[in-house]
Amino acid sequence: MLHPRSMNALARCLAAPGLRPGDPIAVCAPASWVPGGVAEAVAARLEEAGYRVRLAPSCARHEGFFAMPDEERADELNRLFADDSVRAILCARGGYGSARLLPFLDFDLVRRHPKLFIGFSDITALHAALTQRAGLAVVHGPMAATLVEEKSVPETRDAFLAGLASPWRTGDLSAPFAGTLRPLCGGTAEGPLLGGNLSVLASLAGTPWALRGDGAVLFLEEVGEKSYRIDRMMWQLEAEGLFSRIAGVVFGQFTACGADDGDGTTEEVLAAWAERIARPAVAGLEAGHGRKNLFLPLGLPVRLDADGGRLDGLGA
Repeated sequence: MLHPRSMNALARCLAAPGLRPGDPIAVCAPASWVPGGVAEAVAARLEEAGYRVRLAPSCARHEGFFAMPDEERADELNRLFADDSVRAILCARGGYGSARLLPFLDFDLVRRHPKLFIGFSDITALHAALTQRAGLAVVHGPMAATLVEEKSVPETRDAFLAGLASPWRTGDLSAPFAGTLRPLCGGTAEGPLLGGNLSVLASLAGTPWALRGDGAVLFLEEVGEKSYRIDRMMWQLEAEGLFSRIAGVVFGQFTACGADDGDGTTEEVLAAWAERIARPAVAGLEAGHGRKNLFLPLGLPVRLDADGGRLDGLGA
């Protein structure tokens, strides 16, 4: 039986078509500045794969924490969406600063010019806004910096290239890594897959940009946080009301998230929250800050079978 919250899912987001050989991909830095050589290296790889690549000015700028001032980064993103010669936008890296762009983005413009928008980590702030304000399906997946990292495995790069051509696939979303999703709380749920980085979502709580998540299957991942901080951020999302609105929960990678002596482990904290949320829940999706990182659609409907440990995309 489907969880009753599943019936309150958001309207289906607009899904831009996949890419064909020769299509142009823009690489930009909506958050932190990009170390030298990173954008050029990923451009070379994408060109080898048959795409044309445009490096936005933000890839070569460095001002404080960020690539460029907030309004300049937002203006660049608006212009990339408006440019119909660009078929996809790949974020160069996360870091910090995506949320600072939200007041300056033109969501009506984005809605009129849908295209693939790919990133993760700090880019979660943009994903939440684009799905909710522009009704655009987006991709939680590797960025330029992660695609050229030594720790990134070939399977991640292969899945990325396959995803560019066919981003909204149906069936088992844990493929091609054949990961085993661990049941935490039984049941079945359907709804749009939404979410991303836990700390970013917690930072949006209580703001106009908070994730509503009505009827959603909520995906969460994190990196480098102690278990008590994870618990604190989960409590913040609960207090904001997010968990009362969702249909199910999928925990991804919680990379380098340890516990102080005597504290509960990250796995114990997540299991306790799954029980407390009392929605169908699984853990172990290989998406996030690990060596393997899925090309994961956000904003489109999925079916979560927590008892069977399976998450299926239902397509665009």
